Amino acid sequence: MNQTISGFNILTLTEESSHSKAILCPERGGILIQLTLQDKDILYLQEETFSDVSKNIRGGNPVLFPICGPLPNDAYSMNGQTYSMKQHGFARNKAWEVIESTSTKVTLQLTDDEETRAQYPFQFRLRFTYELKDGKLLINQTYENLSANVMPFYAGFHPYFIGNHSNSEYSIPATHYLDYSDYKMKERTCDINELDIRDTKLFVHMSDSTSSIKGDSYKLQMHTSNPFNCAVLWSERPTEYICLEPWMAGPYGFDNKEGVVRLEAGEKLHAQCGFSIVID
Repeated sequence: MNQTISGFNILTLTEESSHSKAILCPERGGILIQLTLQDKDILYLQEETFSDVSKNIRGGNPVLFPICGPLPNDAYSMNGQTYSMKQHGFARNKAWEVIESTSTKVTLQLTDDEETRAQYPFQFRLRFTYELKDGKLLINQTYENLSANVMPFYAGFHPYFIGNHSNSEYSIPATHYLDYSDYKMKERTCDINELDIRDTKLFVHMSDSTSSIKGDSYKLQMHTSNPFNCAVLWSERPTEYICLEPWMAGPYGFDNKEGVVRLEAGEKLHAQCGFSIVID
């Protein structure tokens, strides 16, 4: 029997040996809506936004593709034509297909259709495999260009971690960040928990693949591979959740020379993102 939440079919992964569980909803953007690692609940979810398809979900771990962040006026030009695309792209609002699943692993797929091509004139295939392994969650991603032309994109994730910003300790391996309050690049001169993250902070030129948040009872680690080169820190409710988001590039559009992936026709890109915790 299929399990449902708010009328949507869900998939549950479990690793009993590590007391870990992940719940995904393929039809709501392939989103990871719940993550428990070693008996610790990791992700925040605002249920009313999940149940209402007219709203962007506040919570879980939405997929960002083919862009991260906004475009100027929610539009861009390519090959003489102007296209409209909302913040963070369309992948988080599309139904994903389940390709295969086991008790600890599931592979989801998103391909282009008429609606996506009206916003993004490329044929593509995304395959994301979510796997619980040794108390960690791994997200192995494959981005494939099925078009005849070079396909630009900069993807990411938008995890909402349960936590209180002012009481947390951070390790983000970057010395500079773009402050969305005035769109100026700044050097970090204070502890990260002193920054007002109600205005987005985009950390750039990451020197290491691991970032972390240390709360009251555990330390959360986020591991990424290339080409994830940025990390965003933001929260609308900083006493309830913290968004520490791996991005491939900043919100500068497809013409940005730094960070935007450009896949040749027929090429694939493989990337990985993972979450783990360290118990105090």
